[in-house]
Amino acid sequence: MKLKQVELKNGETISYYEQGNSKETLLLIHGNTSSAIFFEPLMQILPKNQSVIAPDLRGFGNSSYKKNIETLSDFAEDIKLLLEQLGLNCVSILGWSLGGAIAMEFASTYPNMVSNLILLSSGSPKGYPVFTKDEKGQPMIPHVYKKKEDMALDPVQVLPLLNIYETKNSQMLATIYDYVIYTGHKKPENDANLRWMNEAVKQRNLVDVDWALANFNISSEPSLYQLGNNKLSNLKAKTLIIWGDKDVTVPKIMFDETVRLLPEATVLVYENAGHSIVVDETEKLAIDIVHFIS
Repeated sequence: MKLKQVELKNGETISYYEQGNSKETLLLIHGNTSSAIFFEPLMQILPKNQSVIAPDLRGFGNSSYKKNIETLSDFAEDIKLLLEQLGLNCVSILGWSLGGAIAMEFASTYPNMVSNLILLSSGSPKGYPVFTKDEKGQPMIPHVYKKKEDMALDPVQVLPLLNIYETKNSQMLATIYDYVIYTGHKKPENDANLRWMNEAVKQRNLVDVDWALANFNISSEPSLYQLGNNKLSNLKAKTLIIWGDKDVTVPKIMFDETVRLLPEATVLVYENAGHSIVVDETEKLAIDIVHFIS
């Protein structure tokens, strides 16, 4: 894993990890409250000749955040500029969580640039709703936020993380991960996990990302936030959906929705795996990825 940086034509600086020299490149897109370093276990176990690119998205990790993102298409445009800068015309993409939604946006906008699409514990094509909360902090389903400024005050999903980022409290973020991300049968080693958390607390775009993801909808159906734009119908890439049955961040109802909206996709369910399948089933995941993209 070599850490590199490149300045995009839009003025943003993107930090990324790179390894391998194979003809087919695998692009890894990380999730929210994380960064590219969270793919470290996977990159260590993938075949050494497999070309892999794992960028920190704009506003995450060591990448810049000069212009605020408004929609997930802003991330997709960054990825297009990154691939063009690196001379890559077509890649396989794996997107984890938020990264899965960004991967779908990219593959639906630039279908000829994606040969294989892997959605790992991914948000739905209809986004990831954030519900308003009652006085006990419980979600008031189906009530959602009407303004980004109101979502920024969410007492459960937003404010605690904003405080963690402001104070760079990596240990508190690790505790949250234990409750909502590492819910499978395995947890990472403490030293590695703390390194990852130190990168994750560099995030500067949480409210913008939460709002963009809630308003993301490329299906032909309305969500609680947006009417669908049906961009998903442009998708041409062979698609694999992977989900862990102990995932509490992307619940089964959201996984089932993704499967329903992508009826031609191959589907794998990992038993006893939580939201971080990269940690729970590193070797199995690497094998399934290589088999799917080869």
